[in-house]
Amino acid sequence: MTKNVENINEICKRYANALIMSSEDRNELKIISENFEHFNKVLRTSDDLSTFIKNPLINSQKKSFVLKKICKSFSYNQFFQGFISVLTKHGKINLQEKILNEYKRIIDLKDGLTEIIVTTSEPLQKEVEKKLKTKLSESLKLKIKLTKIIDKEIIGGIKIKIKSIMIDNSIKSKLTEFEI
Repeated sequence: MTKNVENINEICKRYANALIMSSEDRNELKIISENFEHFNKVLRTSDDLSTFIKNPLINSQKKSFVLKKICKSFSYNQFFQGFISVLTKHGKINLQEKILNEYKRIIDLKDGLTEIIVTTSEPLQKEVEKKLKTKLSESLKLKIKLTKIIDKEIIGGIKIKIKSIMIDNSIKSKLTEFEI
């Protein structure tokens, strides 16, 4: 990784930890998570707001003023409103999505959850998903959080990523092996 990417990752980790440490209890963490998810959704769905926030010609005071009004209109938690204000004043509001991902990762670690990424070419049926989650949890003796990705390019089969281990049982990988 380049130094810049490492710095950004470290910044996101510090802001995420600061937000977690500022909350009173588990219930408040849940509310902050919901606020953060909603805020992210608002930014993704509003091109005007997203462009406004990313515009380097608009100073942080104007951005902060607008974001405070938005946060109040959605009745976000006080800590979360303050957090958005701090991010804006420090010029880090553009990192909010990465900070959210880091925040969720830290919360999952505290809850003892291990993220397992499952990639399929079609959405998993609920019953198959439940069986897969149960089987993986029992086999690995871990509490797991299943993240599902749909990728038509794998043609069929399944790819499972557990921490740094990749199990690739996709048709695409079998065809690639066959070509060699």
